[in-house]
Amino acid sequence: FSAKRIMMFKLFLIFASVTSALSEVTVNLPDGRVRGLEKLSARNLTFYAFLQIPYAEPPLGKLRFKDPRQVQPWSGILNATQENKICYQVASNSTMENEDCLYLNVYTPVKLHTKHTRSLLPVMFYIHGGGFMNGNSLYSTIGPHHFMDNGVIVVTISYRLGPFGFLSTGDYVIPGNYGLKDQNMALKWVQRNIEHFGGDPNKVTIFGQSSGAVSVGYHIISKQSEGLFRGAIQQSGSVLTPHGYQRRAIDFAYSLAKFIDPSFDDSADSWELLMLLQNATAEQIDAATSIFTQAPRSMILSEGSWFAPVIECDHEDAFITERMYGSLEKGNINKVPLMVGMTSEEAVSQASDLETYKLTVEQYDNNVTFLVQADMHIDDLTRKTQAGEAIRKIYTDGLLKDNLGAAVKYFSDAYVSRPIIKHAELQSAYTDVYFYQFSYHGALGGNNVSVEGAGRVSHSEDTKYLWVFSNSQNIQDIDAKDLQTLNRYVKMFTNFAKTLNPTPATKTLSRGAVRWPKVNKQNFTYLDIDEELTLKTNPREPAYSRWMDVYDAWAIPPFDTY
Repeated sequence: FSAKRIMMFKLFLIFASVTSALSEVTVNLPDGRVRGLEKLSARNLTFYAFLQIPYAEPPLGKLRFKDPRQVQPWSGILNATQENKICYQVASNSTMENEDCLYLNVYTPVKLHTKHTRSLLPVMFYIHGGGFMNGNSLYSTIGPHHFMDNGVIVVTISYRLGPFGFLSTGDYVIPGNYGLKDQNMALKWVQRNIEHFGGDPNKVTIFGQSSGAVSVGYHIISKQSEGLFRGAIQQSGSVLTPHGYQRRAIDFAYSLAKFIDPSFDDSADSWELLMLLQNATAEQIDAATSIFTQAPRSMILSEGSWFAPVIECDHEDAFITERMYGSLEKGNINKVPLMVGMTSEEAVSQASDLETYKLTVEQYDNNVTFLVQADMHIDDLTRKTQAGEAIRKIYTDGLLKDNLGAAVKYFSDAYVSRPIIKHAELQSAYTDVYFYQFSYHGALGGNNVSVEGAGRVSHSEDTKYLWVFSNSQNIQDIDAKDLQTLNRYVKMFTNFAKTLNPTPATKTLSRGAVRWPKVNKQNFTYLDIDEELTLKTNPREPAYSRWMDVYDAWAIPPFDTY
């Protein structure tokens, strides 16, 4: 058979496995039948939503703190028309929290109930953010309406968070990274099932924002995810961002155990810790986590989220075993094209209360070692103080509390922008990399914080130009300039999913179109996304170069983050 006839036969099987009634549609999957709902896109086009399809067995009982297992077939028709579960969050009182939470949503514009044939569509697989401790993929939280107008299929997933997803004992007993392994299992589910929704398993792009972007980076460097996607998009995150790696996982695992059972022996081995955690209820672990994470912490934010990915001990099913910086530097990665970027001032929203912010910044002035990144590996206090003074001098000759714009820029660079730029530099030696800065500040972004001397567009603000965050949002109510930016931004993402190039033809971005070049070591060109689209060079300069000088002078390799 020719390739075309094989494709036509596959499409026939897809549509032959679909039945519909009124506004619902039923699809036959290898594991069972699933019923979804008909919805309307931003432009009132029909698409189908399949909500909370299980992609793995519930991680309950003895499966807690274990790798996910492939979902077992079900009988009857699975009702995928409503959502009622999210993974346990840290410090949340949601009634939807449930340990049985390994579900995904599929959104497809393909007319599944018709018999006409068409090409399989590219698939965009989204990983939500939330610091590895919060977040969800609910339809009411991140609506795919704008993507549905652009000829792609979208998959959003839930994965284990907090201790359930990222607690580790640093050995074979609880090696960790279960949230990442959940994501990997969901990607494998896509490979087996997405054709039944009209999606092409050979054209999967993974994308995410914040810790979701960090997760994307881990899939880029993990051999466990090899062959599961062909392109990647990272928004405001990288495996090199400090909060995406936990250096004190063992300490935190034992500390949490003491909050669950104060009589727990600190000298107990990992098996005893696992037994305690598996015998506790999910509610007990959740309550203990809420208390534990409210305890005072070091001001060195680069020590990472309370619960985050780890470098595992070397074992057969390990997801990450090598320092992230080293993987990127040596090209020991899944060599797929990358689109990556940041907002113009990632940390500006932290300064919403200027007086409180000033008090926080003052602590960094009083102890400049807080400014030093954990991965610089400087233990000597004198050297660490000198490095801290050098870092502060990048932004101001005086005190940060007297120049809050400089403080905002420090936090933006230290924890988001600088590591993202370094990631792009390193990966560009091995794959195509397209870099952007989202600088457009509009009402849709929802950020009213402004600090003199700092940029305006904060962390997560750009996501409002991709997803629908309110069921009541009407495209007619969006400001014209906001809508133009939204349409351009979505088009860049979907262009990349379709062609692995965000601007394959200048006409695709309408007015103000531009051809976006790839990053290379000699010429770091990026696209600045504002009211106009502008090509610029060398983002976050001169601070970025001065940070590299500080690393060269004071930091002790090898690095894990940057």
